[in-house]
Amino acid sequence: MKLQSTSNRQLNTSSMSPTLFRRMLVVAILGFSAIWTIDASSGIIVSFDAAAYPICIGAFSLVFILSITTKINHQSLHFFVYFIVAGYLISSSIWHHMAANGLFSNAAQWLGLNYVIAYLFLEVKKAAPTTIIVFVVTIIGHYIAIIQYHTMADTMGVVLNIAIAHLIYIFLLWTVIKLRVKTDQVIERADTLENYAYVDLLTRVLNRRGIEKVFTELNLDSTEQKKNYAILIIDIDHFKQVNDINGHLAGDKVLSSIAGKLSRTVHPNDVLGRWGGEEFIVLTLNRTPKQVMTLAENLRTAVSNLVIDNISNITVSIGIGYSYEASSKEAVFKIADSHLYIAKQSGRNTIRTSNT
Repeated sequence: MKLQSTSNRQLNTSSMSPTLFRRMLVVAILGFSAIWTIDASSGIIVSFDAAAYPICIGAFSLVFILSITTKINHQSLHFFVYFIVAGYLISSSIWHHMAANGLFSNAAQWLGLNYVIAYLFLEVKKAAPTTIIVFVVTIIGHYIAIIQYHTMADTMGVVLNIAIAHLIYIFLLWTVIKLRVKTDQVIERADTLENYAYVDLLTRVLNRRGIEKVFTELNLDSTEQKKNYAILIIDIDHFKQVNDINGHLAGDKVLSSIAGKLSRTVHPNDVLGRWGGEEFIVLTLNRTPKQVMTLAENLRTAVSNLVIDNISNITVSIGIGYSYEASSKEAVFKIADSHLYIAKQSGRNTIRTSNT
C-alpha cells in the first residue's frame, strides 16, 4: 500500500467526466428544444433558427448516443459538440448582421460563449489555438456580412467593437486558466513534499513516519470495528558484517534490493515500510494465521535467493504478532518484536510466532 496523493491535473487532458459531458448534452438538447418551442409558438422564429434548431438538437442527440454506445474518444466528441455550438453562434450572428435580417441584432452578445465553452470542453493545449481560429472566423465573417451593405466606417465600427470585446474575453479566460494551473502546481509540489516526508529515500518504501501515518489512518485500534491484521517485523541477518566487509555503499544496495524484493512479494493491499536500520515492517489485513505464515515464508525465501554484487547468503529473520493476541497495535508490535528476538536467537533465517 502506498500513500495516496492528489491526482495531478494535466494541461493536456480535459477534466470533464463522461457523466458530466452527457448531462451537459441533455441540458443543451432541452435548452434548444425549449427556445425552439417558444419562438415557434409565439411566431417570432426566423428562418435561420427554424432550420438551425432541429439540426443542433439532432447533432447533440447523436453525440449523446455515441458517447454511450461506442468507444469513440471523448475528446473527439467534445470537439464535435464545440464546433456545433460555435458554428451556430457565429453563423447566427453573421446572418442577423446582414441588412435584410435585422442589422446589429443582439445575436453577437452570445459569441463570447465560444471562448468559455472552448476551455470547458476541450483540452487546454487545444483550446488555445481553437479560440484563435474561432476569433479570426468571427471577425472575418462579420466584416464580409456587413461591408456588403454599409460603409467602411460603419463596418469597422461594429467589427472593431466585436474584436475588442472578444480579445478581452480570451485574455480574461487565459488569465483564469494560468492562475488555476499555478494553483494546481503549488498543490502538486506540496503533495510531493508531503509524500517525501513519509517515504524512505534509499529504499523507496514508507519510512517510520509513513508507517505510523498509515497505521493511524487504518484505525487499527477501533473498538467499534475490530480489525483482523498481523504485523511482521523483518530483520536482515548479520547486516553489520555486510557493511564492515563490503562497505556502506554495498550495504545501501542490499537494503534497496531487499526492499524491492519485499515490495514485489507482498500483496498490493499490504503495508510495507522500513522501520529503521535494517528492519522492515509488513502489515497485512484479513489473513488467516496460515496465510500469514505463507506470506512470511515467501518473503524469507525471496530474500534468501538474492545475490547482490557477489554478496550471497543474505537472509532475514521474521517475527509475527496477530491482532487477536493483544488489544492495541503497540502491543501487537511488541509481540512481533519479541518473536523476532527469539528468531534471531534461534539461529536466524527463520520465522517465529506464538505458535512456533
